[in-house]
Amino acid sequence: MAGELLQYSGLVTKTKAMHSRLLKREDFERITEFQTVSETIGFLREQESYGKIYGGREEIKHRGQVEELIHNSILEDYRKLHQFGNRQQRQALELYYDQLQYGDSVPKIETSYFVEAWRQIGKLSSRQMRYVLREVFGTQIDWLNIMWIYRSKKFFHQNPEEIARMLIPVHYKLKKKERQKLLEAEQIEEFCRILADTVYFKGKDSIVRMQDEVSYHQVMRKMYQRICRKYPASMAPVFCYFYEKEQEIEHLTTALEGIRYQVSARGIRQLILQ
Repeated sequence: MAGELLQYSGLVTKTKAMHSRLLKREDFERITEFQTVSETIGFLREQESYGKIYGGREEIKHRGQVEELIHNSILEDYRKLHQFGNRQQRQALELYYDQLQYGDSVPKIETSYFVEAWRQIGKLSSRQMRYVLREVFGTQIDWLNIMWIYRSKKFFHQNPEEIARMLIPVHYKLKKKERQKLLEAEQIEEFCRILADTVYFKGKDSIVRMQDEVSYHQVMRKMYQRICRKYPASMAPVFCYFYEKEQEIEHLTTALEGIRYQVSARGIRQLILQ
């Protein structure tokens, strides 16, 4: 344990400093009150996490330009942490890098990315590192597959064979037999009953309660909270930070879009502050 603390102390401390600069709820409440994109840009220039990426460039005035810079901020954070980490920590970071290129559009990444990442995790020498990464990637894979099945059935009425071809061919806590039952469920109500009987909702590993809409982000937040408590000196806080930063970028992008199209402050709050 002492060795892990020593090995990760610098990286986790640096990550905590970055985490402290994430925007707070009150910051987003203020943003929703802005009338123009220019006001939002002015606000972001004042924030430590975004001000430096402007580099004094006054020509940044449009939504598209600021969205690009906002996204660049997470890539800059990645670069700093990658330089700071040791060889194995860098390997772990490199497995996650492709996701940062897509922001919140993880489902658009090729399934081969997840298959290869899963294979590489198994090669890591540290048992704790393998556990943390399997929890992060495995939970993500399970729930991307669950959400694809759910949406394909609810909105597109696709048959099981069509849906199966889109899924990531990796199993973690969602057993192969359980996934097949979800694929074959004829009604959404049946799908939810089957899902409610999986490890994600039952037993010591349960992390969510069944609600009207299955929530990928609810599951990922709960998972990160749990592994960060269990392994505070690990890659868990680093991946948790990237996840929360991605959520922040998504909310900023949504707010900018709403401001541009003159959506009411209340309407924007409903989208990003639930």
